[in-house]
Amino acid sequence: MIKLIWYGTATIMLDIDGEKLLFDPFFRRNKKLEQPDIKEFCEADFIFNTHAHFDHLCDVPAVLSKSKAKLYGSRPAYLRLKKQGVDVEKKAVILKHYETRHINDISIKVIPSKHVKNDIGIILLTALKILFAFQIHNAIKLLSMHHKFLMGGEIMAFEVKAHDKKILIFGSAGIDKTAKLPKDVDVLVWPFQGRINMSKYSLPIIEKIKPKVIILDHFDNAFPPVTSNVKTEKFMKLMKKKDIKVILPKYKEEIIID
Repeated sequence: MIKLIWYGTATIMLDIDGEKLLFDPFFRRNKKLEQPDIKEFCEADFIFNTHAHFDHLCDVPAVLSKSKAKLYGSRPAYLRLKKQGVDVEKKAVILKHYETRHINDISIKVIPSKHVKNDIGIILLTALKILFAFQIHNAIKLLSMHHKFLMGGEIMAFEVKAHDKKILIFGSAGIDKTAKLPKDVDVLVWPFQGRINMSKYSLPIIEKIKPKVIILDHFDNAFPPVTSNVKTEKFMKLMKKKDIKVILPKYKEEIIID
């Protein structure tokens, strides 16, 4: 059985016959939102990182310190963890593009990806939100953290195969146009944040991947005032016309992939 659990932002746990794969563990910097206990993340057998931005990597050292799992990700992520004091020789593994890792009957393949390109609309909207909410100090702290966790030009998506199912997990809503994208994707995990019109922006990418089901993530207001809750209704209606099922997960809800 394959179970998918969303822990907020881009944090996804795949439980495949008891084997737990954790992607981009992060504790949301919003006190109004629910938070997992770190013990839940430490139950993971393997941890994967899509890129080295702070909302994907900054909490990994804390998880690794209490977990038996290793982190699998890019060289920039490896180097950032080293600067954070992680014993990377024991706790981190550098992955290469198109490399495949096997865990029993599960395969995890690295697919080259890109970060979403923030448009001028979302930048202006965020700036206005910061000014009107009088949260400049918080924004400066977040931007400072962001500067410490730069992705180094390398970002990964992961193609997970198990039980004749193909799950494609993105950490940010962008694709490498030169990448060999998987075909016949059963489930696409798609981050829905970063553009003023995510529906229009996502459409050509979705049409290229042609998934049967889309599970959205990263749509939450994880670290205000930089983030906001993204409206998904328009995208869901658009996908319905194309006969693609869209799931908007609830925090810690188990989604069975069958």
